Amino acid sequence: MRVLVTGGAGYIGSFLVRWLLAQGHTVRVLDNLSTGRREAIPDVPVDVFDVRDSDAVSAITRNFAPEAIIHLAGVKSSAESVQRPHVYYDINVTGTAVLLRAAVLHGVERFVFSSSCAVYGSPQVCPVDERTAPRPQSPYGDTKLACERMLDWHARVSGMRFASLRYFNVAGAAEDGSLGQFTGPETVQLVPLAIKAALGGKPLQIFGGDYPTKDGTAVRDYIHVEDLAAAHVRVLERLDTSEVSGVYNLGTGQPASVQEIVTAVEEAAGRPVPHTMTCRRAGDPAVSWADAAQARQVFDWAPKRDLRDIVSSSWLWHTSSARSNG
Repeated sequence: MRVLVTGGAGYIGSFLVRWLLAQGHTVRVLDNLSTGRREAIPDVPVDVFDVRDSDAVSAITRNFAPEAIIHLAGVKSSAESVQRPHVYYDINVTGTAVLLRAAVLHGVERFVFSSSCAVYGSPQVCPVDERTAPRPQSPYGDTKLACERMLDWHARVSGMRFASLRYFNVAGAAEDGSLGQFTGPETVQLVPLAIKAALGGKPLQIFGGDYPTKDGTAVRDYIHVEDLAAAHVRVLERLDTSEVSGVYNLGTGQPASVQEIVTAVEEAAGRPVPHTMTCRRAGDPAVSWADAAQARQVFDWAPKRDLRDIVSSSWLWHTSSARSNG
């Protein structure tokens, strides 16, 4: 298929592009490169525009004539969204609306949306499945839910097949160290921050040590970026009928606490991770992990990598002397 990937130069997007190319798809990327890296996807054309630019998005969709769109572009920090809600609604919701208009106008047949477990907020029961009522606790989660609903309505009108993928915490790098998460001052993900602290950077901040969990730190479901990229491709290729359209969780179902992540990094590094404990962040639930049985059943997808793979591949990426990593 011809596949347009928004945000394709970002962390998840660059892995997804690799997987799409490996499966023989023709890929074009739309990315404003605000956080993405052009060098992460050297083998595909990139249109450097903002997804909110309706004229540019319409022109790209008309000229490339994609059979499918995978929409990853957006901003994604729950904590930041509490401080800057207007930015999150503008970029995430307006951008998705612009893209959906172009998709319907130009006859795109399949649409895969990058959603988030943040739509659930603090679930009452874990693991959480798709039947759980969404109760987002941050503007970020609310924007993702709004986009899911927009996609559903546009699909009803146009007949476009779609999947909203609610994935949990993404981490990891390529096993050979050839691709990973570029880091900078805006980085908020736990694994790279813990690794940078182990390598002599500023101490890791652990937000909240008083949660009602086994060690007091927040508990999450961590999925390897390779498994996540593979899931996107599998879902895309199997969106053959409208009956499979809907929302799907993507996660491992194996929860890990922040303290357990720190311990895993220390074991991989052979050195301590300097850290400090601070207060909880607004919008962060205490526990959240996935029941992804529906994705397994419908799309025959299951994660193949565990927490050890996530940490070891990340350590290789961040310690590689062959590459500068921000």
